[in-house]
Amino acid sequence: MTAPSLDSPRSCPGQRRWPWRLGPHLAVLVILSWLPLSYFRMVDWPWLGLWQGGFLALLVGLILRLRQLQRPFLGLGHGLDSWLLALGAVLALSSLASPFPRVALWNTSVVIAYALGLYAYRNEVDHSALTRRRLWLGLVAVAAGVALISLALGWPEVASLSSQDFFTALRNHQPLGHHNFVGGYLGLTLPLAVAAALALSGPGRWAAAGAVGLITTALYLSGSRGAALGFIVWLVGAWAWGLGRAHQDHRWRWGLMGVVPLGAMGLALGLNPRLRGWFSMAGAADGPTLDRWFMLRLGGNILADRPWVGVGPGVMSRMSNLYRPIETGAGLDHIQQLHNTPVQIAGELGLPGLILYLAGLFWLGRRLWQLWQLPLATADRHLLGGIGGAFVAYGVSSLTDYQLENIPISGTLVALVVLLISLADAYGLPSRTILPAHRRLASLVVWAGVGLLVYLWLPFALTVGLGAQAKAAFDRQAVNLADTRWHQATLLSPWDPTAAAMASESFQDLSELLGDSEAKVRVRALAVDYAQQAQAAAPNDVWFNQNLAVLYQPDDPAQALTYAQRSVQILPRHRHYGYWLLGELLLATDQAAQAIAAFTLEALVNPASLTYPLWQSPPLQAIYPAVVSATLAEYDHLLAEVNASDPGYGVLYETRAVLGWWVGQPLASLDTSRLRPFLPAVFWADTDPAAALAHLESLIATDAPPPALLMAAWLDPDTHWPAYTQNDLQAGGSLTLDTLRLADTLAIQPLRSWLTSLPLPPDRSYRGGLAFAYRNAQAQAITQMLAPPSLETHLVIRKLGLFQPWPREFPALDQRLESLKTTALGLAHPTVTGRYRALSTGQSAH
Repeated sequence: MTAPSLDSPRSCPGQRRWPWRLGPHLAVLVILSWLPLSYFRMVDWPWLGLWQGGFLALLVGLILRLRQLQRPFLGLGHGLDSWLLALGAVLALSSLASPFPRVALWNTSVVIAYALGLYAYRNEVDHSALTRRRLWLGLVAVAAGVALISLALGWPEVASLSSQDFFTALRNHQPLGHHNFVGGYLGLTLPLAVAAALALSGPGRWAAAGAVGLITTALYLSGSRGAALGFIVWLVGAWAWGLGRAHQDHRWRWGLMGVVPLGAMGLALGLNPRLRGWFSMAGAADGPTLDRWFMLRLGGNILADRPWVGVGPGVMSRMSNLYRPIETGAGLDHIQQLHNTPVQIAGELGLPGLILYLAGLFWLGRRLWQLWQLPLATADRHLLGGIGGAFVAYGVSSLTDYQLENIPISGTLVALVVLLISLADAYGLPSRTILPAHRRLASLVVWAGVGLLVYLWLPFALTVGLGAQAKAAFDRQAVNLADTRWHQATLLSPWDPTAAAMASESFQDLSELLGDSEAKVRVRALAVDYAQQAQAAAPNDVWFNQNLAVLYQPDDPAQALTYAQRSVQILPRHRHYGYWLLGELLLATDQAAQAIAAFTLEALVNPASLTYPLWQSPPLQAIYPAVVSATLAEYDHLLAEVNASDPGYGVLYETRAVLGWWVGQPLASLDTSRLRPFLPAVFWADTDPAAALAHLESLIATDAPPPALLMAAWLDPDTHWPAYTQNDLQAGGSLTLDTLRLADTLAIQPLRSWLTSLPLPPDRSYRGGLAFAYRNAQAQAITQMLAPPSLETHLVIRKLGLFQPWPREFPALDQRLESLKTTALGLAHPTVTGRYRALSTGQSAH
């Protein structure tokens, strides 16, 4: 069987022309592949309109192609048309059943665009001047460009090459916006580049080999462990495949050929600190790895609740808080993906979606095997090997991440399917021609699809544009214009919380700058109204609920109570004064017994809360003894339950000791070996200051932790205060405001008076990364996490580090929080009750 040349389109009238209908879409794919931080640009103005326009131009070209009745038009064939039809049915059912149908339909529309685009490319590749060879080499060229840009913009610092720290370890997010996107894309395209280097000759081979080197280097320096794993599996698998197929007399040569590249790969990967940590004995405790285990459980909770429809395509970020396991503790708040493609698909589309995914993998493997058995031309065999290798490498990588919302990655996957179909056609596997009578109907269906896309896409594109205008107007103090633009944005896309949240945050910040006036009242009313809209659009966002509760607190505590309850119900280990806010609101609504439980929960999450100044004033003063008693009892219960070898036991033991000391309990039986070294000096400071100072000075002689230096500075300011200020002077050359405040307190005696001498509002906390969750780049600027307005903490206690933070995962603590929250407040997390649907769209917390 002789196949047409890779460079020669099949002969039909007009088929040697360049397929101009694909031009705008191809240009968009290249731009978004090479554009720095492209993932964020895809959901920002005006780039959002660019890729939408590219897809719409592609579909209009498809309609025109369908209308060219003198040229045959092919379906996908090979069973793919039926598979896409089934996918459409699953998407429609899941979207309509989703708690957030508009969000789901918007994401479904993007899948529709890809599916229709597949028909457009399928009827041009090898049927026009765009041959499969040109498409193949074009993909390699674009990938080489991505690698070059990645290395140019994100060449790592030397320190990152050996860092095990999560925030400073080797990572390169350019140009696709996230290191896992970069690694995943390069892992997907590397086998194609290797195949090109094998298939070409002369200068072309050298160019392809250069592309292989660029892509491999950029993949390694991306820091993506999932992509590295995919690369390892593909490379070892390809070598084993070649070894197994080699003639027996030549296998030793093939084996020797593999030693050098595999040895080099092992050395390079061994030098990567992130990979070393992954494969070490502590790998199971690695934060991202442990998160993936919790995400698997989260996906299982979704399937247990919604097995046939999932939560809806693209809806994971709106629903994940309801399904996150209690043991997740302080992690995985408001995640948009489960870091595993099949699990993500199952969670969003239910079991039918997972079955379709597995059926697609089966089709892919079967088609690759069928083609491999045919007498392929050498170049085609290399191409087929590159396609198979790409799917293997990316398939393994996709078990650690979900990236189908990234246009360069999804576009490349579509191109690989087109290449596979083209090979199947070239070697005589059955295809399917659409009859002219059916093509007219098909063009009308595509027109309907274009209309649906415009209906769904245009309002959101305008929403993003109006949001950008509003932010710019607010920044230049055109407040009325900003309000108008934000209002228009919320009307166009009420399901997107971004514009409302941005407006609320901006107006709340502005109201804090205004003195008491009618203008302040109006601005604050705007902040409340927009906060209400943001919460309505994303009712399971913990911080939208808390912000709204704080805004309602002064004027309507009963209304605020609903949102405060929802906030802690969704996130049991609420670390931003959520239980304190709830306690204040319960007291304001005459529910003292429940308020005591709420403040006890706050003291479990945030033990420093038992030291706050507000306990010295009504109405909190009256319930303080009850809160202290209940809190200490809870800590004693935990100490009895937790094994002394548990990673969280040391923090638990120390926290109970510090709280006992704070409320005046005797410390005679204290095991000081379980405390941080400076703490005994705190306990001795009033009764034996000389011993306390001697203990601290012995510590400082070998180490100089800031808490020990500060405590020593209070005991002996003349000797130790200059040493404490050295950190400030080395960092910025001058003392910070907090340090200057501390300097004025050093003469205050006794210790308790010094510790409580600087009551100040808590440091403002910020959130981030919401562009991923809400697929709107402007959401990246949503940072607001409001605390109760009357709340004060003690600066000296904070600087002294009297209370350690809890480990991020501490199951005993989280289970106890959930148990107390359920029994005392009736606010059980849905994973405990199984009542997900009562919470999914913002109904009552009870």
